[in-house]
Amino acid sequence: MGKTSTGKRKHRRELLSKIHSQQAKAPPPDPSNLQRLPVSYQEINDYYQPFPESRPFDLRKETFLRIEAITGRPLICYVAKTANVAPNLPTAIDDSDLIGVRALVHSVAGNDVDVLMESNGGWAVAAERIVRLLRERFESLLFIIPGNAYSAATLICFSADKLIMSSTGTLGPIDPQINGIPARAIRRAFETLEERLAKEGPKALTAYVPLISKYDLHLLEMCKSAEALSQELAETWLSEYMLKCPRDDARVRTIVDHFSDYDVHKSHGRSIGRNRARELELKVEQSEATDGLDDLIRSLHNQYGFWFDRTPFVKMFEDARGTSWGRQAQTVTVQLPMAVPPPPQPGPPVSTS
Repeated sequence: MGKTSTGKRKHRRELLSKIHSQQAKAPPPDPSNLQRLPVSYQEINDYYQPFPESRPFDLRKETFLRIEAITGRPLICYVAKTANVAPNLPTAIDDSDLIGVRALVHSVAGNDVDVLMESNGGWAVAAERIVRLLRERFESLLFIIPGNAYSAATLICFSADKLIMSSTGTLGPIDPQINGIPARAIRRAFETLEERLAKEGPKALTAYVPLISKYDLHLLEMCKSAEALSQELAETWLSEYMLKCPRDDARVRTIVDHFSDYDVHKSHGRSIGRNRARELELKVEQSEATDGLDDLIRSLHNQYGFWFDRTPFVKMFEDARGTSWGRQAQTVTVQLPMAVPPPPQPGPPVSTS
């Protein structure tokens, strides 16, 4: 006897369920077999969607290898989350990054290296140690900038022989910040006070009492020292590495003055694009100038953005030779005490009659 209509429907459901189960367990495609890697954020999302169990590093590693095949140079990646960064996330350049950078440096056999870097900045003293680690090891150093390389990251870029920047790559001002406030703005406030006191006498002091009470006077010296350090590092690295000229060369002074000028930029987050960088005579090459390179750089930029959006990681140190680790944001759960109602207060006597 043939199957009943109900039996056929049941069999069809079981067959479809089995097919879907097999598809869900199917391994993701090997990125090395792809003729073209996904480039845009949407393409990367579509690539991973059917394979939730896939390892994103496999695609990134294949991208590293293809970039190295084009440039003929080893690539290391030092990438921090730069978009939608919540306060207190450990994304800033600091001394703890030396662990990751050292691992990347030791993974390279030759004397040349390319560094793909994205960062919103951090501590100048940490930038100095990172540059020392890189320049003592490598004779030729290039930085690839697909996105933000702000503040201390811009300082690090000045230590390169050349920069390769995509259309979205950007440098930024190097004027230091003190607790998130531009050092130059703090200095200007004290300078304005000094000028008014000299002009108007002690009666002008009243308007500035809130400023004086908010900031200790030693903060003024801290601002001066921070500005001097930033400019000193920029002058040293530009003259020694990128421009290979005396420190008193006019080009060095022009670049340092421009990147340090708070009055020009008006914001520490102001973008300085590749065209402006070239006008200032920084050694900058457009990523589109090398066939096939721009798409791979854009892909890697979007892959890291995709990764940061979907994981607790906020900073990554990676290459194609086995280094792949990063720092995560720690989530701290705070148990708030339950509100306890206040004890009843005695009221006026109530008659019981």
